[in-house]
Amino acid sequence: MSTDDELGDTISEATQAALREIEEQPLEERARSYQALADRLRVELEHSDPSRAAD
Repeated sequence: MSTDDELGDTISEATQAALREIEEQPLEERARSYQALADRLRVELEHSDPSRAAD
């Protein structure tokens, strides 16, 4: 897996912090947190997609 330094240029600080927080959680809670993060990132991506502005 990549380190934070290797990912630093491609992943926002907020996302890096969220991933660190998730990794600190008990294993049984991580799936829900990863899904919530994925949902949040999908919404952010959809809002930043210039091709969706015509909709």
